[in-house]
Amino acid sequence: MNNFEFLSGSFLFNGLNKEELSRLLRDNEPRISSYKRGELIYSSASSERLVGFVLSGGCEVRRERGSCGSVLLNMLERGDSFGILSVFSDGDFPTRIYAARSSEILFFTDSQIRSFIDASPEVNHNLISFLAGRIAFLNKKIATFSGNRVEDRLAAFLLCEADKYSSDVFPFNYVKCGEEINAGRASVYRAVNALCEAGLISVSEKQVNILDPKGLGGIGSI
Repeated sequence: MNNFEFLSGSFLFNGLNKEELSRLLRDNEPRISSYKRGELIYSSASSERLVGFVLSGGCEVRRERGSCGSVLLNMLERGDSFGILSVFSDGDFPTRIYAARSSEILFFTDSQIRSFIDASPEVNHNLISFLAGRIAFLNKKIATFSGNRVEDRLAAFLLCEADKYSSDVFPFNYVKCGEEINAGRASVYRAVNALCEAGLISVSEKQVNILDPKGLGGIGSI
C-alpha cells in the first residue's frame, strides 16, 4: 500500500475521492521519518507543531512524571494518529511519543492541517467528528476516577477499554486496572466478582468479556 492509499483510508481524509485528495496533497506533501526502538518521536514541547500517522511499527504514548520517569498511557499501531490537539492549542501537554519498535511516521505540520481544513468541508467534518469522539472518550475516563464505589470506577474503566479495543472482549490485568481506577488489588478482585455475579461481565484467561454494556453503564443500581 502506498502513502496515497494509506492517507485515503485515514480518518482525516475519509470520504474524499482520488481527485480531491490529490488536490489537497499537491502543495502539502507529508514528511516521512524513521525511528528506532526507544527513540523519542514527538513532544508537544518541540518548536514545531506536528500531526503524525503511524505508517509502520508501533508507538508508546507516555506521560512524563519528572524524576519518577514516565507511565505508559496508550499504544499506537499502523493507522493511528497523534498530535491533533496541538493544531488548536499552544499548551505543552505532558505526554511524549516513543517508538516501541522500528517505526515509520508520516507527518503533517499544523499549517498543512489548517490548509486542509480551509480547503475541504469533508476534512473539516472529519476532524470535528474525531474531536467529538475524543471528548466522549475523555468524559468516560473522567467517570473512571469520579465514581464513589470501586464497582463504578471499574465499570467506567471497562467501557473505556471496550471503546479502545473496539470490542467487548479485550485483555485485562488486575494490577493495571487497579492503577487506573486507584484501587488495591483485593478491591479490584471484589469489584470484578460483583460485576460477574450481576451477569454484566465474565473474566477468563486474562481477558474480560462485557456481556451487558448497557447494564454496565448503569451499575449504580446493583
